[in-house]
Amino acid sequence: MAQVLVQVITSSKESLREKIINDTKLGEYGLEVVSKKNPRRASGWTKLHSINGGHGAINVQWLDDAAVLLCRVVTKGKGKPDLIIGNFIWYLLGRYPRVIESIHIIPR
Repeated sequence: MAQVLVQVITSSKESLREKIINDTKLGEYGLEVVSKKNPRRASGWTKLHSINGGHGAINVQWLDDAAVLLCRVVTKGKGKPDLIIGNFIWYLLGRYPRVIESIHIIPR
């Protein structure tokens, strides 16, 4: 199992996770929401999958006090996370370029 942490620092006062859940254009970037846990709670999470063959899932959590989107990318077996991470970064920069201050990708 491979894990990669993607940390997105934003200037947004609104939950970026909520925006992702409700974004009708998410599929245009090769991603879909497959599950979510109580999106009104600060500690809620969302799970994304690739719809174009990317391996793994992205577990997304919004840290309200820090305005940080914390994303854990998990793949099983020999699956590589490159496609799903690439689609996710493409999505973030395509849809929210004005609020993203930095993106950190941390392999584990």
